[in-house]
Amino acid sequence: MKIGKYKFIILIELFLWFLFIILLLSLSAFLLFAAFTIKNLPNPEILAKTTTSGSLQIYDRTGTILLYEVGLRKYWANYEDFGKNIIYATLAAEDDSFFEHKGISIKGILRSIWLNLKTRSLTYGGSTITQQLARNLFLTQEKTLLRKIQEIVLAIELERRFSKEDILTYYLNSIYYGAGNIGIKAAADFYFNKNIKDLTLAEAATLAAIPKSPKYYEPTNENNLKRLKERRDLILKRLLDLKWISDDEYTQAVNSELKITKKKYTKIAAPHFVIEVKKILENMFPNKNLENSGFKVITTLNYNYQKIAEEVVKEGALKNEEKSGARNAALLMMDTKTGEILAMVGSRDFFDESIQGQVNMTTAPRQPGSAFKPISYVTLFQLGYPIETIVFDVPTNFGTPENPYFPKNFDERFRGPVDLKTALAQSINVPAVKVFYLAGPERVIENAKKFGITTLKDPQYYGLSLALGSAEVKMIDLVKAYSVFANDGELVSQSLILKIYDHNNNLIYEYKPERKRVIDSQPVRMLNFILKDYEARRGLLVASLPLTKIDDYEIAIKTGTSEYYRDAWTIGYTPNFVVAVWAGNTDGKPTKKGASIVATLPIWHNFVKQIIKDYPKTKFLEPLPVRVNKPMLNGKWYDEIYGVHEILHYVDRNNPLGPIPSNPYKDPQYIKWESALQIWLNQQGFLLNTLQKKL
Repeated sequence: MKIGKYKFIILIELFLWFLFIILLLSLSAFLLFAAFTIKNLPNPEILAKTTTSGSLQIYDRTGTILLYEVGLRKYWANYEDFGKNIIYATLAAEDDSFFEHKGISIKGILRSIWLNLKTRSLTYGGSTITQQLARNLFLTQEKTLLRKIQEIVLAIELERRFSKEDILTYYLNSIYYGAGNIGIKAAADFYFNKNIKDLTLAEAATLAAIPKSPKYYEPTNENNLKRLKERRDLILKRLLDLKWISDDEYTQAVNSELKITKKKYTKIAAPHFVIEVKKILENMFPNKNLENSGFKVITTLNYNYQKIAEEVVKEGALKNEEKSGARNAALLMMDTKTGEILAMVGSRDFFDESIQGQVNMTTAPRQPGSAFKPISYVTLFQLGYPIETIVFDVPTNFGTPENPYFPKNFDERFRGPVDLKTALAQSINVPAVKVFYLAGPERVIENAKKFGITTLKDPQYYGLSLALGSAEVKMIDLVKAYSVFANDGELVSQSLILKIYDHNNNLIYEYKPERKRVIDSQPVRMLNFILKDYEARRGLLVASLPLTKIDDYEIAIKTGTSEYYRDAWTIGYTPNFVVAVWAGNTDGKPTKKGASIVATLPIWHNFVKQIIKDYPKTKFLEPLPVRVNKPMLNGKWYDEIYGVHEILHYVDRNNPLGPIPSNPYKDPQYIKWESALQIWLNQQGFLLNTLQKKL
């Protein structure tokens, strides 16, 4: 009996020793695990950095209208910014003993153990705010015993390293409030359009209610509103029970309407413009994740102008669809002094797939038609040709018998002798080809590139058809080129972005316009002298002429139509701005004949008449008089000595102001032009002798 009792005691001792060793090993393992976890806890600087990065925000030029936001919204707020309503409501909802415990709540842990055993689940956590912060920043959301131990260890260490105020600050800047909002400041701005200090008690309780389960409580989903109000009121009751608010405060808050402001970020404004801005940012910051950059981008967009542009483009395009078969339209406005893009409408409806609305026609290469002609003319003026220079508008084959090139005019009439002013103002095609040839295709293309056109190839690729705009260009480039005319020969840099701020609100980029002279003033002033002349363009525009005049502003204007009427253009400018309008079909389907004037000019006019009042009535500078004592260049197409001949009879293209060529037949175009002229004269019933007598 004694032996048996002795053995039993030994067994008890062995069991206790075994239990002690197990507990010691467990404690050692826990301490090793805790030491490893603590060792790998990020530094305080990393903790702050983790909670300060945020979304990319793209604003209009005022910095007040948010056009688009990319990524999650994260705005940092300091402890002093919170105010008592936010702090009290958050503690009442999540951890009312926060300022008393050391990172964990024994009461909360015991309660969660009981509830988990009762429900046979791991649903209940009993986590303090410090534990939640540790989990949100450094751990996964899985519900396991190992993760719970890590959470507790990290929470204790966070309490050791940081003050309560710091922990609460990091927490309120890092928790998710639904609808893409991380942090209390983003949530207050999104749901109530308020700064956090300005939140009422009811609003603060509403926000405090969301993090428990954003899926069920975030208020952009109307199905959540009832649940959200119930939880808000529960938090308000808890505040009353804790005696953190008075009976009157509770009554007023619990009876207040749950009112959320209109959704701020559900749509993208100025979509084509915003997408272009994002492309620019991607090139500027190739190694940066823009969605988490925290950048605030102030763009050049004038949102008031943008809204007007969108309205007139849509209205005009719908009318064009009926009248001319042009289903789409686009508009671009640039400030000529700064190069800032003030409005960009890439299609009549970004979301309309039937017209390929997401294609930005302000950056898509298209044939400019006659809108390219001013570059040829200004190049010709650069060589010294006067505005009075005569060219013959007669049927001419600029090609060969095997490969003919017979350009026609828009009205299929030929006018005979015309001066350069009439030829350009009325957009006559045959003279335009002659001007292009006289100016020199290489020179014209060189100037086009200097003016900002980026899509042109070698001159031999196009031939003389380039004179009529057969080469594809981008509207945004063409607007830049026309700004050279508005700027008296200076090219201004172009931008869609004014400023960029990082997530700490430091200015990291600011646009500063750059200007350089790319052509002398005199040829530009000669060009402007023609394009601003209201009466000179009468023969082209006829009934639409009044659309080119707005009060007594000086406006230079040029229209254009591409081959087979696929593209219609109107580009008008003052010394202060350029506005270009395109109309057509995104897929290149032809429109009805004559679409350039009826399709684009009304859109251009309806836009410009609304915005031009914001600008002074600046005048274009006048050109100096140019006189050349030479047939054709002196404005006379008949000469007593030479009779009637084409201009190539009198000028050497490489030295137009020099002596009359002794052998004009050397020029490969001379016979083509000359024979066409003589045929036309004979068709008009003129004999050279009688013509000479009459003149």
